[in-house]
Amino acid sequence: MVGDMTRSSSELNAQMIARILDTPAQPVADGGYALRVVETRGRVTGEPRRTPLGLTRVGGRHYLVCPDRRRDWVRNLLADAGCALLAGGERQPEHAVEVNGEEAAAVVSVYLTAVETPWALRAFPVPPGSSTAEIERHLGVMAVFRLDGGS
Repeated sequence: MVGDMTRSSSELNAQMIARILDTPAQPVADGGYALRVVETRGRVTGEPRRTPLGLTRVGGRHYLVCPDRRRDWVRNLLADAGCALLAGGERQPEHAVEVNGEEAAAVVSVYLTAVETPWALRAFPVPPGSSTAEIERHLGVMAVFRLDGGS
């Protein structure tokens, strides 16, 4: 059964990636998010790895947010901060900088407010509407990256 779940998750990700790559990139309004494919370099293989993610914009800056810092794409970015955002045939090189503290908590708060997908919200250790102080207490299990343009 676990194998079936993994295969289904991989198939779902592949379908989402194909849809995002084939659809024009939606603009990201401040306080909102839009889907993108994030391409990282595999920390073990060095091969490109693609993951469908929500790109969030806060204060005019773009961020990636993850409820579980053990995920492969997070560990790949921690090993090599170079990445690219892909959508609709466009490729935007980026440099990911992990942020913490108040900046990270504010971004998580915005993300939780913008996202409407129940399963995505359930993955977080805090619910939408949590105070930034409550979010800060849980940042150790999450990851937040600010995208500072190509390197």
